[in-house]
Amino acid sequence: MKIERFGENRIRIFVSYDDLEERDIDLDAFSYNSPETQELFWDLMEQAEIELGFEAHESQLCIEAVSDVDQGFVITITRIEEENDFECIQKFIKNRYKRKDLSIKKKSISICSTMLIYMVESFDDLCFLCGAIKPLFAGRSKVYSLDNAYYLVLSSIENNILNQNKFESILSEYADKMSSVDFLEGYLNEYGKLLIENDAISFFAKL
Repeated sequence: MKIERFGENRIRIFVSYDDLEERDIDLDAFSYNSPETQELFWDLMEQAEIELGFEAHESQLCIEAVSDVDQGFVITITRIEEENDFECIQKFIKNRYKRKDLSIKKKSISICSTMLIYMVESFDDLCFLCGAIKPLFAGRSKVYSLDNAYYLVLSSIENNILNQNKFESILSEYADKMSSVDFLEGYLNEYGKLLIENDAISFFAKL
């Protein structure tokens, strides 16, 4: 692992696949909320404090993880000290996650997330979208609101999507697909407002 500091409130951490293996972290289950990932994160923060003087005690942190196909992950951590900084970071995250998902490959094995997150700009679009995909999706769903947008989180995806092409076509028309979904879910858990936790698609489809 390698840690670099750029700016007073921002660091960049390079985590290799070998680093994950040394800690017995399963890449398939790599999640912001898992105990192993949390332990890794706080070890990295302690290392950043010792080596670079980057203190994060009682500070809000914005975490962005980007996959490197050949090497592992690049994690950018921004310390938010003022309310205006937090608003700017929210806008940055909103735009950053509009990029398409990155494929993570190691030793010719494809690693895919078991979760999808889509951002919807308006409440009306959210309701219409849920009504349109309700007959096509039988998995779990929940909805968060954050920064005047709505985030539809879909899980239990495998074998629960009927007519994959139609499903993706509808979603792409009314929503933006998010990347780094495991870390984004952790961000939403911490800073977003959970509107509906169970079967959100059915709830909003009725409105």
